[in-house]
Amino acid sequence: MARCPECAGKTKYNPANRMMVCGSCGLSLTRGELDTYWKKIKSQNEGDQDEYQQKKSRRKDWLDWHSKSKDEKRDD
Repeated sequence: MARCPECAGKTKYNPANRMMVCGSCGLSLTRGELDTYWKKIKSQNEGDQDEYQQKKSRRKDWLDWHSKSKDEKRDD
């Protein structure tokens, strides 16, 4: 069972119109549209994850630099 990309509700296949229909918000998508929608969301989230990792890395670098002694900082 797939989840709705809009509200994360459960979707159910409706054979009359050959679409996946969300039980919560009523969004109707074909299976192909649903897959495309989720791929788009996933690619956007991967970009956010990369940005998060960059921020985390910069913070670690800063903390490493900050924890050095003044003599070590002068040498850099």
